[in-house]
This record gives sequence, structure tokens and C-alpha cells, in this order.
Amino acid sequence: RTNNVDLRQGVHLGGKRRNTVAGSNRDDRTLTLYEVDPTTRRLSDVAAAPIPTSMRDPYGLCMYHSAKSGTLYVFINNPDAGEFRQWEIQPSGAKLTAKLVREFTVGSQAEGCVADDEAGALYIAEEDVGLWRYSAEPDGGTDRRQLDSTAEAGRLKADVEGVAIFRGKDGAGYLIVSNQGADNYAVYRREGDNDFVGFFAIVANDELGIDGASETDGLDVTSTPLDRHFPHGMLVVQDGRNITPVQRQNFKLV
Repeated sequence: RTNNVDLRQGVHLGGKRRNTVAGSNRDDRTLTLYEVDPTTRRLSDVAAAPIPTSMRDPYGLCMYHSAKSGTLYVFINNPDAGEFRQWEIQPSGAKLTAKLVREFTVGSQAEGCVADDEAGALYIAEEDVGLWRYSAEPDGGTDRRQLDSTAEAGRLKADVEGVAIFRGKDGAGYLIVSNQGADNYAVYRREGDNDFVGFFAIVANDELGIDGASETDGLDVTSTPLDRHFPHGMLVVQDGRNITPVQRQNFKLV
């Protein structure tokens, strides 16, 4: 049961550029590491040995490629008290291994997280509390700033789930958050103090027979132009309540 997944492309590790994928494995409670073959589009296991997390239930995960040091990191959290651990990814011959470099807790259950490589920021969704910004560097400690909350004075409604970054030019862009309790998505500016921009919902496309999206856990976004259908990038969200037709969860491409 790989629960969360993230990737970084073109990172120098062990004398080669790697397209590295990390996942949180809930079955054997390890950090799993893969590489993407761009030709076959297949994954190969590149962990030199199993990487135990020593967590009861490794859950959420996100990666960070530091612009400051060039080092690649992986964050994994444990639902209990929102416990986070940060690993430094290191070469081990042709394979990869990981070294634990930091631990902290956010206070209660958290899953969604994303790191801004250029800004050195780590964003964490504490599900029943709100959205936080930490330093993504290993010496960042426990200092944090709350961007929004689920309290009466806040804009969010529990659970606060997936978090992703739409990367624009010169550090601009947007932080997109699944506001699951309201079946919509909150948007904040990537730059500056992460000012709130607004909400949007994903509604049905009756012409194509596609329902909208609700109860979203995970999401991801890219600002890279993909094809004529997605010239400005793509947002992918998990649709937890799929009604047209009624069936299990699926994913919506926006």
C-alpha cells in the first residue's frame, strides 16, 4: 500500500542525473525509491536496501530539492500527532539510500504536504487545524507560520488535504489546497506572505458526461504546457464521490 508519492526530475546524485520517485509504503513501513525510465515510462526500484521509517503508519509524503545546497530530501509523516521526519537522499553505488536528518510534530493528524524548492518552504495541511508554512531545510526546526485555519476566523473547512504548487516565473505562482470539507479548493499566492486569492470548485461537464469533483484527498498541478488541451498546464484531483456514473473514486483532469 503505497499511500503518497512525489518526484523530482534531473537531480544530480552519484554522478548522474536522476528522475527520482519516492513513496510511503504502509505495508512494510518503509520509504520506497524508484527511478523513471523516460523511454519505457516504467519504474525501477533504486533503493540500495529497504529504508525503514520506524513509523507506525507512514502516510503523507513530499520531496524537496534544495536550491541552497542541491541536496534531495523526502518528508514522510505519521498520522499520530502529525509526526514528520525528513530524510536526505544519498547515492550508494548505482543505487540510493537515505539518512534521517530532522524530526518534528505539527500537533494533530496531517497528510498533505508540498515543498517549494526555490523558496525553501514546506507547506503542511494539518487536517482539522489548517495550513502551515515551515522551512524545508534540515536545520529549520519547529518554527512555523499559519497561513489559514479551520477555526471560525479562518477560511478552511476540515479536512484540509492535498497541497500542490503551480510554479510561475521568478518565484510567482499559486499554492492550491484541497478544502475537502467544503468540496472546493483554496488558492494562495506562492510569493510573498502567501496571500489568499480565492476558492474554486470543479463542476460537471455535461457535454462530455463528466461529473464534478468532491471529497478530494490528493491533488497535483503542473504549469508545464502539455498539449493543445492543456496549454497552460494541468491540475489533477482525486474525486472521492464519483456519481456519473456511480462508481469508485477516479481522477479529474482540469
